[in-house]
Amino acid sequence: MAGVKDIARSCGVSAATVSRVLNADPTLSVTESVRVAIEAEAERIGYKTPRQRRAAMLSAMLILSPLDKPGFEEKLLAYLDPIARAAGISLTLSLEKDLDGIIAVGEFSQEEIDYFHSLTANLLLINNLGSDYSYDSIMVDYPNAEKQVLDYFLAASITRIGYIGGIFNRRTAVIGKRRAAEFKALLERENLYRDEWFRLGRMDEESGYTLVMEMSEIPSGIFVSDPETARGVLKALEERAADPEVIIYNNFFPLERSRGIELRIFTPDLWRTALKMVKEKAKCEREQGLCVFSPARLLINNASLKQGE
Repeated sequence: MAGVKDIARSCGVSAATVSRVLNADPTLSVTESVRVAIEAEAERIGYKTPRQRRAAMLSAMLILSPLDKPGFEEKLLAYLDPIARAAGISLTLSLEKDLDGIIAVGEFSQEEIDYFHSLTANLLLINNLGSDYSYDSIMVDYPNAEKQVLDYFLAASITRIGYIGGIFNRRTAVIGKRRAAEFKALLERENLYRDEWFRLGRMDEESGYTLVMEMSEIPSGIFVSDPETARGVLKALEERAADPEVIIYNNFFPLERSRGIELRIFTPDLWRTALKMVKEKAKCEREQGLCVFSPARLLINNASLKQGE
C-alpha cells in the first residue's frame, strides 16, 4: 500500500515533511507549491493519515456568486479538493443529500442566504457579512491589501508608481473598477497620482500589452489589477527592455510565472480556516457564529522582477 515514503519520493521531499504537511503541523514552514503537491499526490494515491482514517469524511457544497467565465467553478474545486480532503472534507459543486455544510463565496441576496441556510444550519459566507450571526463569515480586508502594495513601493523608495487595470463586466457586477478607484485614492492621498501612468482597459492579455506599449514613459513601479492583464503587461515590458517593479493582484490561484510580486487575496490559509470553521460547526464543537477578517498576503520571496535579474 502506497504511503508517506512514496509521496516523499514523488514530491522530492523528506518523509517527515510529508507527514507534517498531511497532519497540518502549524510549526512547519514550506512553500505553497510544495504543500499543494504533497496534498495532491496523497489524494491521487488515496493515502490517508491515521487521523484521517479514524475520522469520517464530511461533505460540504461550494457555491460561488454568478460568473461569466466558463469552467471557473470546476477549476477552483480542483484546486481546493486536496486541501479540503486533507481537512477531512469532501467538496462538491452540486446539491447533495445530508450536506454537512455550505461555503458560499461572493455577494448574495438575503433571500439566497436564507435558502442556503434552509439546506444546512452550517453555513459559511466569504465576503458577505450578512445580518445573522447564526452562521459564520470570512471577510477579506481589501483596503489593507492595496495599502500593502503602496507601502511596499514606498519602502523600496519607489514613488513613480503606475496602475494598469482591467475592467470585466459580468451579469451581476463590474469587476476591477473598485480596486482601481481605491488604489487611485491611495496615490492621490500621497500626492503620487499621475494620470499618464494610470491606465484602464479590458481584463485580458491583449489589453495589458497595449496599455504598456502606449505609455510614453514607464514608471518605476506598476500595480497590475489581475493575472490575465499581467501576462500582456510583462510581455510588453520585456519588449521595451523595461524593468519596473511589478505587483500583480491575484485572487485565487498561484501565479504561473516567476516575474512579478504576487498580492494573493484568497490565501491557502483563508481556505484552511474556512474548512476548519465548517468542520467545527459540523462536529458540534462550536455553537456560536464567528466572523473572521483575513488579510491579503504580499508574496515577495523570489518573485520580484529585481530579484529575478
